[in-house]
Formats: sequence, structure tokens, C-alpha cells
Amino acid sequence: MEPCLVTIAVPVYNVENYLDTCIKSLISQTYENIEIILVNDGSTDSSLKICNNYLCDNRISIIDKKNEGLSSARQAGIDKAKGDYICLVDSDDYLEKDFVEKMYSKISAEKSDICVCASRFYSERYNKIYGFSSKISSPVKITKNNIENRFFSFLGCYYASDSWNKIYKTDFLRQTGVNFSLNKEFNGTDLLFNHCLILHLPQVSVLNEPLYNHQILNNSRVRRKNKQLQKGFMVIMSQIINEVEKLEYSDAINKQLNCLYVRFLRIAAEDIFSEFDSRELKDRFNEFFLISKQFLLDNPRLSFNTKHMNTLSLKIFCYCLKNNSSFLLKYLRFRQKTFMLLNKLP
Repeated sequence: MEPCLVTIAVPVYNVENYLDTCIKSLISQTYENIEIILVNDGSTDSSLKICNNYLCDNRISIIDKKNEGLSSARQAGIDKAKGDYICLVDSDDYLEKDFVEKMYSKISAEKSDICVCASRFYSERYNKIYGFSSKISSPVKITKNNIENRFFSFLGCYYASDSWNKIYKTDFLRQTGVNFSLNKEFNGTDLLFNHCLILHLPQVSVLNEPLYNHQILNNSRVRRKNKQLQKGFMVIMSQIINEVEKLEYSDAINKQLNCLYVRFLRIAAEDIFSEFDSRELKDRFNEFFLISKQFLLDNPRLSFNTKHMNTLSLKIFCYCLKNNSSFLLKYLRFRQKTFMLLNKLP
């Protein structure tokens, strides 16, 4: 019996310096029954030319489309996929040669819908492996009760902000109806996709081996600053709530959603704090505060309830959100000073 076909879909956008390394890691996989879909998302450098150089491998096909962002490129790869399973690889990263073999073996043996592996994050000055706690068993069949009581912790356990460290059962993806849908002006494409996907109660496997190599680029912070984080998180939160409503979750999940929303707001607030000088901060945080309050009024499942927060840090931040923008600013200044002091310690 021939082994299952595995699709590897790769969004490509202006990555001429990294693309060869990525593609070479794909075509040298020990598991050979693969199709590789390179989705050129309107690159303006030599990325498309590099893709074309690999068409001699009959497992490779190219989608050449106008630039519409990561969500559109990821979805284009999924829509064209013929594989029973699919991996979503970033074009500035690379795979260990047995990534597909081990991920496919794990997900198929355990009859799971998603399998997540450990990953190595690297740059010229950084090299760290992110794996799993020994307390996490594999496989785990997520239940509605799990989601209503532990959704927030599940998201962290399975690295739900990322898609590239996973293999998905293609039928499961298509049955859920969850697509990559976030507009390119916002960050959080993979986050939104996986947060919604987990609401559909997959069976999840974990493989605690660093089979994926994720590169930390110097310009990633710059790209993030150009995004509208607060607005983007509200778009993401709205879509997650829509999925929750569609799947008829009870109000018990609201505690989890509140925790998630406050964490999103803290990330957005920290970004504003780091981006603007002190003369602009007060006005920026007044605006941030008003927009956040209005979003609560529009979404009855949400509230700034400190009892819902699962860490002391989030409780404090939530308390600031319940009061005023001055509290928020003082909190962030305190965090900054504490961080600087800790870094100075021998």
C-alpha cells in the first residue's frame, strides 16, 4: 500500500536570501511521497525565479499570484493541496530532513487531526529549542469541557500562534470550514487560524523533537510595528467569538475569552509604549483606552474581570484597564524599569 501523500505549502514573498535553503530542505525529505506548492505572493525580488529553478522536480508546482498577504498565500496552498495531510512552511525557515517522515508517522499512528513538534528558534545571536512539558500526553482528544475551562492554556501548550510547526489532516481542515482570512494589514494570521481550529475539538499529537528551524529575522520587529496591533487583535477576537457562537459554546467559555482579550491588549499596549515618545503617549493611551472600552460594550461575552485572569501579571494589567489610561501608563513604565533593573543584575 502506497504511503499517504503529504502536501507542503510555502508562501513566498521577497525571500531571495533564504529561499534556496528552504526549498532544498523540502526536496531532501526522507519521506518522498510529497507535493510541494510554492505560492509566490507578488514578490518583487528574484524569489519567483528561484522557485522556477526547482521545477525540474516533478513534485513541485508554483502558484504565482498578486500580493495579498500571508493569509491569502497560505489559503491558496491549502485550496490546491491534494495531500491527505498538509504542512505549512515559512519560506525563510527550513526543515530537518526527517520532519515529514516523523510528523506523518506520529499523526497517522495516533489518528490525530493535528501534530505539533518542538522547534528551534535561531539567529546569529540566538539559539533556543521550544518543546513540551513532560506533563503533556499524546494524543489528546480535546473536548468542549476542555475548551470552556482550559482554552487559554491549551493555546499555549500547543503553540497555537504558529502554523509552521505542525502537520494537519487535510480533511479535518476542510470539514471545519476554518480558513486563513486575516487581512494583510494585520498581524496574527496563524494565531487566528489555529485559535479557531482548536474550537473544533481536534485530536492533537505532540512530538518533542526539534524538527523545524524557525529563523528570527532582524526586520521582524519593524514589520510588526507597521501593523495596527490593537485593531488587528479586535478583528481576531471578533472572529474567535463568532466561531464560539457558531459552535454554540456556553457562557462558561467567557472567562477564557476574557483572559485572551486582555493578553491581546497587553501586547498592543506594550507595542504603543515602545513605539511613541513620552509627548505622544498620553494621547495614544487615551485613545487605546476608549477603543478597548467600546469593544467591551459591543461584545457581551467580554469584561475586564480581574478574577478571570490566570496570572498575576494579567490581573494587574486588567485592573489598570478597569480604571484609566494613567494607570495603564504607570504600569508599563514600572514594567520597563523592572526589566531594565533585572537586566543589570550580575
